[in-house]
Amino acid sequence: MFSTRRDSRTWLVGLPCRSADSRIVWLYYVVGEASDSAEAVCAAVRRANSASERDARGQLPVELDRTEVRRMRQHILGDFALEAC
Repeated sequence: MFSTRRDSRTWLVGLPCRSADSRIVWLYYVVGEASDSAEAVCAAVRRANSASERDARGQLPVELDRTEVRRMRQHILGDFALEAC
């Protein structure tokens, strides 16, 4: 799943959601099927908007204005790095 190559296709996407008491809660999704960061965000939003995810957070919507995207890399020695996109 993780790669040491420069063209890693695994992404960590954070989507903010406001809780019932107006606190911001970040939902993070690991996306492995995207070729770029925009596609990774779309995949994460589809997951976040699935019926089971919306039910779990009481139908509260995600807020797309502050999306966070990082490319995930595993170095040859085994440690992981998150690179800004």
